[in-house]
Formats: sequence, structure tokens, C-alpha cells
Amino acid sequence: MTVFNHLLRHLEQEPGTISNTSLTSLFQFITLATRLKNDIILVEPSLSPTSDPPFVLSPAVTVFLSAGCSISPAEVNDAWSLLKDVIWSGGITVDVGRLWETHGTQRGLAEYLLYPPSHSCLHPDCQRRAKGMTLKKAAQTYVVLFTMTKGPCIAKSVHLYCQTCGIDYHHNYSVFKGERTYYEHQPDSVQAADHVFIEKSVIELFRTAMDFSWTSATNCAKLYNLCLSHGKQTPADFKVKFELSVEHVWDGYVITSLLEDCERRMNTLVAPHTGEQRDRFTEAMIARNRRIQLYGYEQVRRHYCNRCTSMYKDEQGVVTHKVSAVVVDGVTVGHPCCAVYNCHTPLSNNHHHFCHLHSGQNDKCVIIGCDLPIVRGRRTCSTLEHHQVEDTHELRGQSRFQLQERLARARTTIATNTSLTDDPPDEEEYEFNENTRRALPATSSSQDRPGRKKFRAVFGRRRTHNEQLIVAPCGMIIARRTFFGAEGVASVKQFIKEVYAGEDAVKPNHIFFDNNCTLAKLAMGDPFFDNIGLSVDVFHFKCKHSQTDTFCQENCNPEAFPELHSDDGKGWRFNSSVAEQTNNWFGKYHPIAREMLAHKFNFFCDELILRRNHRTEEKLGKDGHNPCIWPCQQVFE
Repeated sequence: MTVFNHLLRHLEQEPGTISNTSLTSLFQFITLATRLKNDIILVEPSLSPTSDPPFVLSPAVTVFLSAGCSISPAEVNDAWSLLKDVIWSGGITVDVGRLWETHGTQRGLAEYLLYPPSHSCLHPDCQRRAKGMTLKKAAQTYVVLFTMTKGPCIAKSVHLYCQTCGIDYHHNYSVFKGERTYYEHQPDSVQAADHVFIEKSVIELFRTAMDFSWTSATNCAKLYNLCLSHGKQTPADFKVKFELSVEHVWDGYVITSLLEDCERRMNTLVAPHTGEQRDRFTEAMIARNRRIQLYGYEQVRRHYCNRCTSMYKDEQGVVTHKVSAVVVDGVTVGHPCCAVYNCHTPLSNNHHHFCHLHSGQNDKCVIIGCDLPIVRGRRTCSTLEHHQVEDTHELRGQSRFQLQERLARARTTIATNTSLTDDPPDEEEYEFNENTRRALPATSSSQDRPGRKKFRAVFGRRRTHNEQLIVAPCGMIIARRTFFGAEGVASVKQFIKEVYAGEDAVKPNHIFFDNNCTLAKLAMGDPFFDNIGLSVDVFHFKCKHSQTDTFCQENCNPEAFPELHSDDGKGWRFNSSVAEQTNNWFGKYHPIAREMLAHKFNFFCDELILRRNHRTEEKLGKDGHNPCIWPCQQVFE
């Protein structure tokens, strides 16, 4: 007799066994009791056969199942007498997913149904909606849903069309006149491509891996395909691959970040429905980049806590003034930019050398200072010396020439830096020997000698110089700015003034910067820097600043600022090394971001910083450092 027939006979004989028990409770009972099989065996007498279920359950198991299934202990006993054989044989272990793939697709069904959030039109003035009519014009397509627990699964994406309003409702967004409008409340999966959906939990795994272990999108895709796909292969008759790509990872990352940004600002994400997927969210990314550059990271400019700000009170306990500090430093993370020095116009393609404003420079000689047109088939003009420089540049990529360079370095008294770098230098320097008519790369030991000419050339792409960060001693990143040509002190000064120029910004009382001895001179006479101390952090001051520099010793020595000393006078009030610690984290993203276009680079960096700031603020709160926001700039003025 089958289990099913046994259950039917039992119910015929005792119909009241489960009359008051819902099907949900029964399924919960089977699931929970199946997992407790070993515990049930453990409390049975040692001579009881493990192949047969006991007639009664122990009190502890009975009480647990009663609470877990919302049924009485008596109903637990009745359910056990009815279902114990089913439970003891393994419970419900049907591979439902396999059944859907085997029998569902050929009948127009799927395990996962990705419908719009409503079967009715959401437009408030829709006549169809006013009549209580649901949407019945539908289009469906089979897609792949990349899940966290079951790997890639076949799903059915269905969009419903309102014939009255002309709005097409999809799983994540509605479409009207070629424009996507994303819903305020999003489902648990995100459409990353026409036939690809990714669960939010998977995307969050990727974002967290990028945050904490500097995992690239390429490695995120490999991680999923190797470890989370459960070895699933694409069915023979299915057109979409069960394989997550780098593009899917990035699109999921960008869409989720934009949706969260809109949610924080109580705004709606809008994007074009037409065009290429890679360009769909470019304008939205650029808009967020501009907003953050203008307004900063969500009120972080007005952040304070016990680790970055010290409060001073009068005898009545009223706060009278404060001392706060920030640290400014640069980190070598960058992206390709226009080869014209300090040009901020972004490239339209990361393989281009010049922006659209300077595209005419492509026809000019790459030797710096030479404006002659290039010769066909070359990147230099007709000048012989320039030809030789270009030929030497081409040879540098060959293994034999690399060995010759290594031998030459070994024979020099002062060796050049032989460490491997990700990128070649923006500008290459060569020395042309007029006697041998040959050009060789200049070394640090090269001296100006008769019959030798030096040339500088830009054969490769120029990259931005560094990312300048302003960091509070507590670890909160206040601001970021791309420096294109160099870490100029005048640019740092302007950066600081722009960050704290808003009416809602609260200026720090002290700024640490490793070149403050120069910044202090530039800041003289500038009222913005009145009452702001400018010193060098302890490490750089001891190791990299000359003791004979009188101005630096008198104006930038941290020892000269009493407010920087701790209350006991034995240490320092603020962690001035926080920028080095932050740079160590941020700098490791260079291999990931080095080939990004400007808008994607800025979006990625800002998202990393926003997420890091959220984590830092949460930790400050848990550790009792009381993170808060200043109400306005005039608090202590």
C-alpha cells in the first residue's frame, strides 16, 4: 500500500485527526520533524530499531513542534501518528526545481514568475483601473534568474500592457514613450540584461566582496559560476546561458546603487528604454556624480563624534567651543584621461588618447614641444631624432631590449627603480646620441653631456594623477577630488575651500597635510584659513621635513598646537595617520578601476566611500562615540 493510500485510509477511519490543522501547519510539521529525526532516535531506548519511527515523541520535541507549527500538543500527537512513516522515510524531498525545468518550460510555465507588482494599471487617472479591470494583454519570455541558494534557474518574465494608458509594466519598472520608470518598492531581483535577472542577495554579495576584499567584477562572476551555480549546465533547448558575465555583475551593481540612492532621497530612477544596455544608466550615473561633487557625501561635511571632535563646556555644562580636525592626502588611483595636460574633459572611449575637444592632437607629433604633423604610419613627425625615439619606444616592449635595459641598470652606479608597476609612465624620457644617431631611454644617472639631446614623449594614454581625500580622524571620508596633472598645493587649497564653502558646512579647526609648510604660506592673508591650524602629521614631520626649514618648524610642528595634545599630555588627541590607513584601503582599487571611463570611475569610487562611511558610522555608534550632525555652520561662530 502506498503512503498516499495509507493516509487516505487513516483519514477515513479518523476524519477528525487534522480537521482543525491547516495545510501550512502540516507542511511545517513534516519539514521540522524530518530534521529532528536524529534527536528523536537519540532519546529512544537503546534496543529500539532505528528503522521504525517511535509511537510517541519526547516531551521536548512535542513542545517544540507545538510552538513551531502553531498547533496543540494533542494535535502534535495526532499528526505524528498520521505522518510518522512519511517523516521517517525522508519527508518531502522532491527536486521541484528539476520538475519545473523538465515539464514546465514546454508548457509555458516556470518555477519563478517575474511579474509586475500589480495586475492593474498604476496610473491614477486610468479609466480601466477606475472600472476595476485588470490588465490582460501580456507578453512573456523565458529568462535566467541567478539565485543565491539554487544557482541559475529558468524563470518567466511577464510584462502587462495597459491599452488605455499605453504603459507597459515590467518586473522592475514601467515603460512609457521610450522611458523606464523604476518602481518605488522593488522586488527581490533586478533585471541586469534583457534575459538576465539577479537576486539582490547575490548583488549584495558582490558589493560586499568589492568592499572588503577588493574583488573585481570578473572575479565576482567567476565566484558565482564556480561556487554558487551548483554545477548547473544550460539546458540543450534553452537559448540563454547559465553563466554570469562581467557585464551582468556591473549592471546589477550600478542599478542597485542607483535605486538605493533614489530611495534615500525619496526620488524615482528614470532611464531610457531604448539604446544599448551599456549606455542606459550613464546619464543617471553622471547626475549622481555631479550632485556628490557639489553637495558631498550625505551631510558628512557636518559630521562629528567623540573621535574627531572635542567639546569644551563652561561651568554650567554648556558647550562653548570645539576642536575638530581632518587629514588631507592623495592616493594613486586613477583612470585614463585626455593627454593634454590638466584637461578635465572626459574621454568618450577609454582607448582614446584625447578628448573630443583635443582630438586634433592625434595628428601631431607625440614628442612634447613639437607641433609638427605626424608621418603616415608613425606617431612622430619627419624629424630624424623623433623617429629614433619612436623606434626605441617600440623596442622597449620586446624581451631582448628589456634584458639590455636590465644589464644597463646593473652597470650604473645609481640603479633606477626596477619595481613593476601596473601602468607605464605618462611621459617617457629619452636621450639621443648625435654621434651614434641612436636614442636610448634616459636613466636617473643621465647627465647633460655634449652631443646628447633629451626628449620627452607621450606615447601611451595619460592618466589622472591621484585621488585627493579629506578624512576625519574617526575614519569618515569627508570628500574626494580627482587631481589630473599633479598634487599641486594650490589645488589642495582650492579643494579644501570648496568642500567647506557651503552655508551648512562646519570648518575644521585643524588640517593635517604632509605639505602644509607650503600650504600655510599660500593661505596667508586668506580669511578662510583664519583660526585653522595647519600642521604636518607626526610621522611625516619627523621623517620627511627638514629641521633647518625654520618656517616649517615654527608653523607646522604639531607640538606647537596645544589643542592637538591629549588631556593627560602623554599622547595626541587625534589619529593623524587615518589618511594613510584609508589610502591603504582605497589604493587597492586601482587594478579594478584603472580602465574605467570617468563617469563609471567616479560612480564606483563614490559608492565605495558611501558604503564605507555607513559602516564606519554604524561602528562609531556601537562603540559609544556618539556620531552626530552639526545643525549649521554658525554653531561656534
